[in-house]
Amino acid sequence: MKTYHIITNPVAGKNKGLKALEAVRRVFETAKVKFSTHISKGEKDATSIARALTEAGETEIIALGGDGTLHEVLNGLSDPSKCNLGLIPSGTGNDFAEHAGIPMEADKAAELILRGEPKETDFIEVGGVRCMNVAGIGMDVDVLERCKKGKLKGKLKYLLSLVQSLFAFKGYEVEIESEGVEEKRNVLLASVCNGSQFGGGIRICPVADSTDKKLDVVAVDCIGGKLKIIKAFLQLMKGKVLELPEALHYLCDSVKFKCLSPCSVQLDGELYKDLDFTVKLGSGLHFYR
Repeated sequence: MKTYHIITNPVAGKNKGLKALEAVRRVFETAKVKFSTHISKGEKDATSIARALTEAGETEIIALGGDGTLHEVLNGLSDPSKCNLGLIPSGTGNDFAEHAGIPMEADKAAELILRGEPKETDFIEVGGVRCMNVAGIGMDVDVLERCKKGKLKGKLKYLLSLVQSLFAFKGYEVEIESEGVEEKRNVLLASVCNGSQFGGGIRICPVADSTDKKLDVVAVDCIGGKLKIIKAFLQLMKGKVLELPEALHYLCDSVKFKCLSPCSVQLDGELYKDLDFTVKLGSGLHFYR
C-alpha cells in the first residue's frame, strides 16, 4: 500500500495550516489509506523534508500550505518525473491552486487527491531553481519588497504595496532573448508564467496553461503619466493587462532576461538575489488536479 506524505506549514494562511491538516487526516482515516505527516519548522525545511522522502523512494508527496510551501516542496523533489504531487491550499496566497482548479476546502482537496489521477503538469526552471506558478522581475519584486516592510497583513497588504509600486517604481532596462531573437525593453515587469495569476488573485496571464508544455512570457513596458498608470492598474485587476498596447505576450520553450541593473527575482512569491534569470520548461511532474 502506498503512503501519502503530507508536508505541512503550520503557520500558513494565518495559522490555518493545522486546522487544514486535521481535516485532511479525517478524510484519509475515513478512507483507510496510509499517510504520514511532516511538520515544517522553518524556512526551506519543507524542501529538506521532500528531498529526504523522495531520495528514500517515496513518490506520493502532498504540500499543505500556500504558494510558498508548494515552492519549497517542489524544489525538494529528487526527481519530479518520479513523483505524484498533491496540494492542500491553506496559505494567504493560493494562486496556483486556483489556477489548477483545486478546491479551497481542505477536505475537498484531500478527496480530489484520493479519487483522482495525477496529470502531467509543467513547471518552470529558473537558474536551476524550480517554480510552479510565476517567475518575474520588476514591479512584482518591488511589491514583495514593500510587503516585507509593511505592517498590514494578508491580501490588503499586497494590494496597498501594489498601488504604491505602480506610482513609485521606475522600471528596468532588460534584454530579452528567446529562441534566437533578442530585444531591449524598458519594463514595469517581465514575467514567465506557468500559472495564470499571482498576488492573491491578480490575473497576470489569464490564458496560461500549465499543461501545454510552453512558457508564457509577459512583459509590460513602462507607462508614463498617472492616468495611464491608473488605467494599467485597472486592466491588471480585471485580468486584461494583455490588452494594453504596452503589453507583450508570447509562448516559447525557453527565455532569458538580463537586467541591466542589479535586481532580485521572485519565484512563486519567494525572493532570490543574484539569480540567473535563464528560464526553461520543466516537465514530467504528475500533479493531482
